Order: sequence, then structure tokens, then C-alpha cells
Amino acid sequence: MSVHTIRLAGPWQLESATDAFRTRLPIECSRGASFRAARRFGRPGRLDAGERVWLVIDGLSGEAEILLNEVPLELVDGADGLRADITDEMATDNWLSVRWKGDDPGGLAGPVWLECVSE
Repeated sequence: MSVHTIRLAGPWQLESATDAFRTRLPIECSRGASFRAARRFGRPGRLDAGERVWLVIDGLSGEAEILLNEVPLELVDGADGLRADITDEMATDNWLSVRWKGDDPGGLAGPVWLECVSE
């Protein structure tokens, strides 16, 4: 098995009800605030038959929804963070979004990365 890693370090676009700016990880959200962090990335260029692309997110806290191109993702716990196979959901140009909601503080300490895995 071969694994190629692509880090999604930044910049991230952070948006709140009152402000929008570019930032890098880590991202912290205040209690009771509604935030959205988004980052653009391209589809990896050379995917072989049978190769899968996994989104891996480490250091996520608070009540958050993860979206790829505005479609919610279901992530599962892995040894290195939350992960989802996004191979079939990717477009040529993609937006990864994290939306925090609720009354608890939260954030994204990172890292966030793609794993291209071939068997």
C-alpha cells in the first residue's frame, strides 16, 4: 500500500456574523458564536484505478458540521483523527468547510490533510 499526503494548512477563510478574514490553523471559536472556516483545494491530478482519497481532520472541537462542496460529510474516528473517503465526492475545484454552531466553544487545531491511498 502506498500513501501520498497533501496538507491543507492554509490559508483558510474564516467568517463570522460580523467579520471575514484569512487565517492559518489553529482556529478558535468563542462560546455562543457561529463561525465558518473554508479552504479551497484541487482534485489530485493522477489518481490510479483503485486509488482512494481520504480527508483527515485532527484537532476538531465543539459542535461542527464538515462539508465538501456544500454537501455534509460523515466522518469516522480513526487513529489519527476524523476521516472520510471523499474520492467520489470531489470535483476539479473543491471547497472544504467547517461550520461551528451551538453554545460551546470550539475550534480546529489541525492538521488537516488528504491521503491518496493506492493498494
